Amino acid sequence: MTKQTLLIGILAISASFMMTSCADTPAERKAEAKEDVQDAKQDLNDANAKMKEAANDAEAKMRAERDEVAANMRRTGQEINAKIDEMDRKMEKASAKEKARWKERRARLVEERDQLDANMKEMGSDMKREWNEFKGDVNRTMNKIADDMKADN
Repeated sequence: MTKQTLLIGILAISASFMMTSCADTPAERKAEAKEDVQDAKQDLNDANAKMKEAANDAEAKMRAERDEVAANMRRTGQEINAKIDEMDRKMEKASAKEKARWKERRARLVEERDQLDANMKEMGSDMKREWNEFKGDVNRTMNKIADDMKADN
């Protein structure tokens, strides 16, 4: 019997909530709609802030990765230069046959170093171009969102 009384009580409370929500006046519905719009705007602002934060994080990660690759390329270039210097010293005391072999090896190292330098320059210019395009797209999107939000007010 207690379960039935409890169930009837729950049903009565639920029905009273349903009746009061059905009896909303147009002014109450308008106020609720206005509150829903404000909530949606806040959600949009929050999403924009998260999107901006994510873009900043991605930029920082991209810069860190670019810097690491550049450091590795510089270190390798320094190692190549050191090896070329070492070969130059060895060629001073080498026989004609050894000099020919060292000159050939040196030429390959110079070519590799030059290719490394070219890659370094290319990486710098490509990263800048791609980042600027990305940044421009994000700025246009953010400006469009800001304009759309101003139109809603």
